[in-house]
Order: sequence, then structure tokens, then C-alpha cells
Amino acid sequence: MQTVMLFSIIIILVIGVGLFIYFLISRQDEQQVKDEIEDHFVTSDYYSNERVTIVDVQFKGYSGRFTYAIMQQDIKKGQYVLVLTQDGIRCAKVVTDPKCIKQSQLSFPPFLLQSIICVADEADLEYYN
Repeated sequence: MQTVMLFSIIIILVIGVGLFIYFLISRQDEQQVKDEIEDHFVTSDYYSNERVTIVDVQFKGYSGRFTYAIMQQDIKKGQYVLVLTQDGIRCAKVVTDPKCIKQSQLSFPPFLLQSIICVADEADLEYYN
């Protein structure tokens, strides 16, 4: 019984000391910590002005659309392109016109955006169909 009571008192003291230290930290120190974090890590403001040209593609047999970046300016709606997926290189149809947007407007982190490899030629279309 005494050990349980002693253990409870120790836990209460540890929590009390932790709260005491927490409230001793001034707001200036908190701001300094935030500034140091922003200096060492990329924040969302970094991507706010970066622009990327994207298109949506659709794979044969799938109803969903997938967003890919384009580096070539000759890609148009209706063309077939080769893209890198988790299953390897696949052929997909471009279903939207290219549009240039800010990276901050993407619904996912910019580093996850894959690029189109190239426009598919006749041999590619024959191979992937």
C-alpha cells in the first residue's frame, strides 16, 4: 500500500515539474525554435510560386484519372503517352489539355508528381495494346 502511494506521489511530482518547466519557457524562446525549424526545413511557402504544367491521363481498363507533369510542350488532349507507374512503364491517354498551375494548388506534395516520359509512337501503341 505504501509503495503504491509512494509511486503515485513520484508520478505527480514528475508531472508537476514538467508543467512547471513548460510554463517557464517564454514566448520568445518558442518563436526562436519556430524560426530555427523554418531555417532547416522546407516549408509550404517554398512551393507557392513554383509553377508546373500538368495533364490528367487515363489508363485502359481504369476509370480514374491520374495527374502527371509534362516537360514537353507538344503534348495535347487525346494523345497517348508513356508514363512510369508502380507497375512499370504504361501507356495512357491524355484526357485534359495541359494547364500551368502553382505547385501549392496540387492536392498532394509536389515531390510525388511523376512526369510523362514521352508521346507514344505506333510501335509503343502496338506493344501496349
